Amino acid sequence: MRQRLFLSGLCLFASLPVLLYAQTKTGSGPAAIMPDTESLCGKPAPWPRIPFIADQATHLQADKMEMPSRDISIFTGRVIINQANTQLETDRARYFHEKNEIEAQGNVHLSNPGLQLKGTDARYNMDKQNGVINHASYLTIDGRKGQAESIKLLDPARMAMYAASYTSCKKEDPDWLLTASQIRLDTESRQGYATNSVVRFMGVPFFYFPYMRFPIGDARLTGLLFPDIGSSQRNGSQVILPFYWNIAPNRDATITPWYMSRRGTLLQNEFRYLNPGNSGQLTLGYLNNDKLYGSSRSRIKWQHRSTAVLGWATSIDYNQVSDNDYFLDFGTTLNNSNPTVLQQKAALSYNALNWSVNAQAQAYQTLSGSSAYERLPQLTFRSRLPTRENELHPGINAEIVKFSRKNSSVQGTRLNMKPYISLPLSNEAMYLTPKLSWQYTAYDLLNPATGQKTKASRNLPIFSLKSGIFFERNLGLGGHDMIQSLEPQLFYVYSPYRRQDNLPLFDTGQVTFNINDPFRENRFTGADRVEDANRLTAMLTTRFFDETSGTEKLMARIGQMYYFSKRRVALSGNGVDTTRRTPVIAELMSRPFSNLYIVADTQWDPQTKTYTRGNLRIEYKPTRNLDFRVNYRYQKNSLETNDSLIRWRITPNWYVSARRLYDVRYQRQQESEYSLRYDSCCWAFKLSTRQRFIRVDEPEEKAIYFELELKGLAGFGTGF
Repeated sequence: MRQRLFLSGLCLFASLPVLLYAQTKTGSGPAAIMPDTESLCGKPAPWPRIPFIADQATHLQADKMEMPSRDISIFTGRVIINQANTQLETDRARYFHEKNEIEAQGNVHLSNPGLQLKGTDARYNMDKQNGVINHASYLTIDGRKGQAESIKLLDPARMAMYAASYTSCKKEDPDWLLTASQIRLDTESRQGYATNSVVRFMGVPFFYFPYMRFPIGDARLTGLLFPDIGSSQRNGSQVILPFYWNIAPNRDATITPWYMSRRGTLLQNEFRYLNPGNSGQLTLGYLNNDKLYGSSRSRIKWQHRSTAVLGWATSIDYNQVSDNDYFLDFGTTLNNSNPTVLQQKAALSYNALNWSVNAQAQAYQTLSGSSAYERLPQLTFRSRLPTRENELHPGINAEIVKFSRKNSSVQGTRLNMKPYISLPLSNEAMYLTPKLSWQYTAYDLLNPATGQKTKASRNLPIFSLKSGIFFERNLGLGGHDMIQSLEPQLFYVYSPYRRQDNLPLFDTGQVTFNINDPFRENRFTGADRVEDANRLTAMLTTRFFDETSGTEKLMARIGQMYYFSKRRVALSGNGVDTTRRTPVIAELMSRPFSNLYIVADTQWDPQTKTYTRGNLRIEYKPTRNLDFRVNYRYQKNSLETNDSLIRWRITPNWYVSARRLYDVRYQRQQESEYSLRYDSCCWAFKLSTRQRFIRVDEPEEKAIYFELELKGLAGFGTGF
């Protein structure tokens, strides 16, 4: 395990008593391509082979032996003592038979499968496996090493070192070194303790801890994490100082003061719990009197989920912030810096063998744009009878929901029921599934708009027919044996026209014909509109498989939707699309080589002879140390972005990465991050710069970060 130390602001910790929780800390940006340990450190020295003695007896050999008394034997010359998996070598040894104890002098070397100890003299009890070695040095099997005035082996699980040092550097003059007046290691509790410890880098002391506790291996401990230090134009100089609280094996919390010179201190808390029947995370944030914003800022996020117990399950997803600019000011990436709404939902569900029911309340906090309708509450019922080939399959989906909004617009309750029956017919080469549904929707409205009644309903039948055929052949391509499949599919939907412009629009939108969901019964989402459909979707798919490995090398498909009659149903205020054919949709997925992956999809309008939508993703990794990724997105008249990433381990020591998100439509950079990292065998340094677009009327945010990572500090004691 590794611990990052951030070089700037190290003076913050001078004379600061702490409990140090050593864990791997993941920063922002793309993960680095790490080099092989051998390329940085060379091959490890061979670990001495220690013979295992199964009889648990003590075996001694030496050049010369004397026995001045019945209980004492003196061995000189090359003395080797073995018991179980422990071996002690020395120039001279006094062996006490009754105690099974050894006094060793001169070139003492004590070894076991994970640890080597060397010293000038030692006293060691072979039965109790305890003792002391003076003027000692130690080496663990994973390369950690150090020296001590004396090392006391308390028992097989615990040891104490006095006037000790520790490093993971292989050089005789290590680049970094931790020294302490006392270091205690307990492999049973997986904890270590150090007093009066100093960390030096390139011979310069920069950390002092009067008391320090750390995990051995991957154990979690309460204590301070090392800080993030940086500066940005938006927040000024920044220091982020996390404190980890290991409350229990299944509960923990990270309390993080985030100091910003231009704003103040934002106190954040992330509490996690994992119980036998449920798990969740509670995130809190509070900044008292933001000096730049002019008021206090806060955030609440609670995610909770329970596993099904006797069929019952619960979930909570609650989010709230004090103001609309919270994520713009305190978000760190585009993924969490520009949400438009925050969900506030609580749900209770019951799952039986053949049906399920779900009750939920769902509200929103709107950060930008118009407010959405809230579901207070919503109750859904779904059947899920097993589908059997060539047998009738009945089912029903039902919902009742009350829609509320914090204004004077129409509100009310909606009941929607959709029973259906289908007949899935299939064999190895083809399938045919006719399905007949009946959709009934009723409304009880408050504040109805002009032309709407307080009571309204709609019901209509829906018929669909889905079919497909599978063709397959063997062929040779480029000297490779391949299998090609050809899969034509047809999907027909018919539903009659029903007047619906007198019905409200609570949660309904229109879905364009797209490659991700080409076989929809209704081109509208939600239940407020059901299209008057008389249309056929045709899709043709072909796949190429490597006959030997079964790997899919290429998949291509193309499709289009055809209307046999004019449509009349539309969203309020929108015109009706009168075209008889939708744009052609196409998708290509290809892995021509193991290091190249290409995914592309597009929409082409034959009426205007233009591309209306498109996505392209390319991932290319020519070597283990070089990685390219490009993601291009296009939507006519609304979106065109290019997201590119390169990660390159130039040499075992040097690594660069660059990520850039560019808005082609507005010709501006949305976000970028550039990093340069240097790795040695036992430490690493990283320099990162970051720019982020906030909004049109504000300058982009620029920040710079420095990180120093002392490899092996957090894993101190591993292998003991």
